[in-house]
Amino acid sequence: MPTSSKLSRHFASLMAACVLPLVALVAGIGLYQSYALQQSLLPYALILLGLLASVFALHRVLLREIVGPAISLVDHVRSGAAGETTDKPGAAIKTSALWQPWIDMASSIFAENRRALRELADSEQRYRNVVEAQTEYIIRVAPDGRMSFANDAYCRLVGKTREELLSPDWHYFNSFSADFGSFDEIIGRVTPERPVCEVEEAGALSDGREVHIHWTDRGIFDASGKLIEIQSIGRDVAEQKLARQALEASEQRYRSVVELQTEFVVRMSPEGHLSFVNDAYCRACRMTREQLLDPSWCELDVLPPDERRRFLDHLARLTPQAPDASMELLNAMPDGVRRWLAWNDHGIFDSDGRLVEVQSVGRDISDRVLAEQARIEAEKLLAEREAQFRAIAEGVPLPITISAIQGPEILFVNEPARRTLGIEVGQTGAEATSTWEDLSQRDHLLRLLQRDGIVDAFEAGMTNMQGSRMDTLVSARLITQAGRSAMLAAVTDITRQREAEAEIARQRETLYQSEKLSALGSLLAGVAHELNNPLSVVIGYSSMLKEFSTDKATVGRADKIHAAAERCSRIVRTFLAMARKKPPTRGAVDINEVVVASLELAAYSLRSAGVEIRTELAEPLPNIWGDRDQLHQVITNLVVNAQQALLQVPHPRRLTIVTSGEGDAVEVVVADNGPGMPETVRARAFEPFYTTKMAGEGTGVGLSVCQGIVTAHDGSIELDSTQGGGARFTVRLPSGKAETAPAPEAAGRAPPAPSAARILVVDDDADIASMIAEMLRRDGHDVTIADDANAALKAVRADGIDLLISDIRMPGLDGPGLYRALEQLRPGLAKRLLFVTGDTLAPEIDRFIGETGAPVIEKPLDPQTFRRLVMERLRAMETSAMEEAKA
Repeated sequence: MPTSSKLSRHFASLMAACVLPLVALVAGIGLYQSYALQQSLLPYALILLGLLASVFALHRVLLREIVGPAISLVDHVRSGAAGETTDKPGAAIKTSALWQPWIDMASSIFAENRRALRELADSEQRYRNVVEAQTEYIIRVAPDGRMSFANDAYCRLVGKTREELLSPDWHYFNSFSADFGSFDEIIGRVTPERPVCEVEEAGALSDGREVHIHWTDRGIFDASGKLIEIQSIGRDVAEQKLARQALEASEQRYRSVVELQTEFVVRMSPEGHLSFVNDAYCRACRMTREQLLDPSWCELDVLPPDERRRFLDHLARLTPQAPDASMELLNAMPDGVRRWLAWNDHGIFDSDGRLVEVQSVGRDISDRVLAEQARIEAEKLLAEREAQFRAIAEGVPLPITISAIQGPEILFVNEPARRTLGIEVGQTGAEATSTWEDLSQRDHLLRLLQRDGIVDAFEAGMTNMQGSRMDTLVSARLITQAGRSAMLAAVTDITRQREAEAEIARQRETLYQSEKLSALGSLLAGVAHELNNPLSVVIGYSSMLKEFSTDKATVGRADKIHAAAERCSRIVRTFLAMARKKPPTRGAVDINEVVVASLELAAYSLRSAGVEIRTELAEPLPNIWGDRDQLHQVITNLVVNAQQALLQVPHPRRLTIVTSGEGDAVEVVVADNGPGMPETVRARAFEPFYTTKMAGEGTGVGLSVCQGIVTAHDGSIELDSTQGGGARFTVRLPSGKAETAPAPEAAGRAPPAPSAARILVVDDDADIASMIAEMLRRDGHDVTIADDANAALKAVRADGIDLLISDIRMPGLDGPGLYRALEQLRPGLAKRLLFVTGDTLAPEIDRFIGETGAPVIEKPLDPQTFRRLVMERLRAMETSAMEEAKA
């Protein structure tokens, strides 16, 4: 049923429907006449005015007489439906008789439809209850901005009562600021065909409050399609707007973060179909987002079979309770490149706990994996090389060390280095360099190593684990160990090599000396041969002159000649003894004679150095059992050492030699007033090859040889010396064995002299041959002289010879040749051959005498000794002949 407001609107519509066609008709006729016929418009204007006046009058009458009472009646009925009562039911309706039939008809209609009105009121109330209970804003606004309805929510929004809002003076935009929105825009958007539109308006209310409202507008049109009203439902979307803005900002930030990430961000179904990928993953795959999100693309297809099984097992382990997991996969990318990717996966599950999607963040770790693989391979290779190096280093017998240059610190040692040098890994500082005898050598090696990177055969002194010094050769390489600059060093112990080299040098020197001695021996042999012959003549004739002269003056002179010749003979024999190469022979030795011979040998050098010689030789002194030549070498060496030491001090320079006998020992003391020796030198005086002399002045073997000779004779040699107090050598030798050797004087009565013999003297020196012949003739022998061996062979063929005395060194056929010729010609006579020689240094002569056992008399000849030896030889031959005859 229409309400009072609706009746008013219906009436207005009716009047408009009546008037507007009339106005349009009159206006159309007038315009047509004006433009077409160009006649006057005044009559038409008067007609229009008259029609308007009639319609206005009709409107007033209808409004006063019919519409007004009808509206009052409707309101009365409404109030009655709502339970309202009045004292005068018909008081509100005053009608004239003219309109009574109409009123009766209306009353009848209202009476019949009271129930319908009541239901309508109930529906209207329910509608209002629903509308008023809404939190949305519900309004109806005419195109001119006049409001015909507003619910409580809207009233609260604008802070106005409904009466104020529905007042004819109130305009819709009075509630808002000027920039709130455009109502005209809404009017222009709704059409009969599309009567609904949605707009959002943001701005300030008239009281300054900021609002943001989403309107759903519906246009209400009349039958002609004219907009007559807009019904709007609005809701405050400020919070939603802010939330949406925040969401959009968050989404934008998320997208910015996701799209700017170098990591890969994807969402994927368990079957491998992608629902989201970021640009980084697209770039990595070299595919567009559309290609990757296409349903035909499956991520599982880029995984090798083994990797696919691993990935599916990985997904199966995701649960709602543990939705996160990580893994690394080898992807076969579409471009054919195989890449390692690391993924952090988050499972998304539905309400039933089923995995519906996996959100993953990944990154390309190919470089890291390849680097890791390369590192592992490098470490493996390094470990293999380390193992090889250790095997080699441990297998090499040389000490091998690796030491950090800065620190220093021992980084590696092999077992030989640990065993020989006593160093361990981890030693630092002074402990790490303790094996170096001189740290400046290590510094020099490091300088060379840092300059060249490699150093070979660097000589350095080191100390071994026992504290003994070592001569070493160091071969070093500059390496990097554990990120530090280090020195790899191989140490070769050349101590024995150096000792061997020194020994070789000594042997070379000894060989050189031996060669010199050999040359000297050859020289001395020639000199001795040349001297021994004249000396033999001088000694022989001076001895005979002493023996047969009756003039005392002549005897005295002969005695002086004989003594001088004997002295020369001893000097020659001393030289020959020093140069002679023969095994030592032990016998009774008068140590005083050895001392005198040594002093005579060194007499010239001692006199030249201004050395005063003092001797205290005890008489009688028991003989010792030993090798005269070796003992002579000991005394001579001590004398020469004393003479060289005395050259270092000013005059007076004294050399004292004292001999004495104490019990069963003979003692020889050789002392000087030279510079003496400090304790360090004295402790090493008898050490082989130790010398304090300048290079070329000594070999350091003299005292050690002396000690060896004295020790071999069961004796001892001692040194007593202080620095600045001279030196005193004491040699003690046993004399017990010498007592058992019968002295020539104690051998008993000499056997009777043999009978006169026929003797052949063979010597190329006529003086020697004549002297020997004269000495033998005085003993009654028949002597024949041959000037060479060939003449001797002719003589032995012609005459019977009892004894043949021959020189060994002769031109042409020499003594050994004569001996061999006699063995073929007269073998028995070869055994009666007595050799005389002044050359016993020649090795071939030594071999000949050793092989044949032929007796030899050395020149220079002493007449008494020579005659005695000849006599002994003849006696031995007679005894042998008698034994052969008896046999």
